[in-house]
Amino acid sequence: MADKDALSPSFFPLSEEFRSKDYPFYWVARLNAKYSADMDALLKPKGLSSSKWRVLMILHEHGRLSMSDIAIHTVAKLSTITKIVYKMQEAELVVTAPSAEDRRVTEVTLTEQGEAQLDVARELTHRLVEKAFHGLAAEEIVTLNRCLGKIFNNLKSS
Repeated sequence: MADKDALSPSFFPLSEEFRSKDYPFYWVARLNAKYSADMDALLKPKGLSSSKWRVLMILHEHGRLSMSDIAIHTVAKLSTITKIVYKMQEAELVVTAPSAEDRRVTEVTLTEQGEAQLDVARELTHRLVEKAFHGLAAEEIVTLNRCLGKIFNNLKSS
């Protein structure tokens, strides 16, 4: 853990100098809300949402996953993922089936139509990502990811 004195006191909520604009979680929350709203606006005309986008991307990257694994990767409640997946199944974007190892576990796989929708969504969202990262060097994005990953792992281990 970093030495508390090495960081600006304005980062810490108990500090007299605390300011929200110096608090990384302030920016993470604002960024996530803005990104999600922009994603939803882009994807809605295609019958998608930022939540469905995350499920499509996770399944594309990992292949067949259980509902629980999807919830872990998307950082969402299992009940929320279950609702989203069944809506996606109605739209023929995914198929569900009991796990061969444990019939109590429901596994989810992308369909060809799901892959096609993902291709469309990737085209739309690429422009938003380009806009978001405008003026940042690739090394800065790598560093940002590294820092966010460390913070996430710190919180996960507590």
